[in-house]
Amino acid sequence: MNCLLLYFTGTFNTRYLTGKLKERLEAIGWNITTYEIDPLNNERLDLSAYDIIGLGYPIHGYCAPWAFLKFIRKQKFPKKIRVFIYKNSGETEHANDASSKYVLRKLRRDGAVTKNEYHFLMPYNIHFRFDENLVKEMLVMDDKLLDILVYEVSHGISNIQPMKLWPRIVSAVVSRPQYIGGDVNSFLYKVDMDKCKGCDQCIKRCPTKNIYRDAEGTIRFHHHCLMCMRCSFYCPADAIHIGFLEQWGWKVNGGYDFRKIEGIKLTAPVITDRTEGFFHCYIESYGKINRRHGEIFGE
Repeated sequence: MNCLLLYFTGTFNTRYLTGKLKERLEAIGWNITTYEIDPLNNERLDLSAYDIIGLGYPIHGYCAPWAFLKFIRKQKFPKKIRVFIYKNSGETEHANDASSKYVLRKLRRDGAVTKNEYHFLMPYNIHFRFDENLVKEMLVMDDKLLDILVYEVSHGISNIQPMKLWPRIVSAVVSRPQYIGGDVNSFLYKVDMDKCKGCDQCIKRCPTKNIYRDAEGTIRFHHHCLMCMRCSFYCPADAIHIGFLEQWGWKVNGGYDFRKIEGIKLTAPVITDRTEGFFHCYIESYGKINRRHGEIFGE
């Protein structure tokens, strides 16, 4: 089976998931090609060589990222080609259920067949930082969901559900501000040059080349930002200010070392039946993953 994993990543969570998915699919004998979307590359890919395509993206404000959607819209999917979706976010509220609605609309127009969609848990790069024990538990759940994905997709078992009306409304309402939010917010971005170490990692890593140094050597911003948070999240000096998002207290600095976190030994569950507040939605998600994993693998 020739499979293409076509994905967009902001702070590399989707790249991490894609690498793990590639390993799982290769283990069952599939030939895997990965393609990370470059927002500055508008090429149309030749998709005719593939039997199945996986589309991966991080959920941005209940929607697929604009850079991902733009690229997908430029492609021509062969009629009847099988497609599955693997998306990720730090929350599993049902408002995210319709994040792929515009992607699915494009696939239907091309005649592609989409029968599988999976929502993986990954820690935030915005809002607040996740405790590493919780991240470890999330990765354990992701491993189980990867087991489920590989089994269902390789056996032709559909899991996709009809989208309810209210998540579709939420996605439609939020998508427009989300798609222009980075451009607007970037007028408020600035760098504390007293803290800046001059490594230029923000310039080198920005997926849209939105960051540059002016003639005086000060780091500046253009206005074609994806609001992916890659610059501020990975700044080693925590020198980048992200406009109104930071005023709301939503800034997170410092990447998660997933390989290190994978080695953490959990002594007790982090999410339990008594979990309240923001993480309450994880109870339902964990339950669904555990039940389905048990049905398939007898655990």
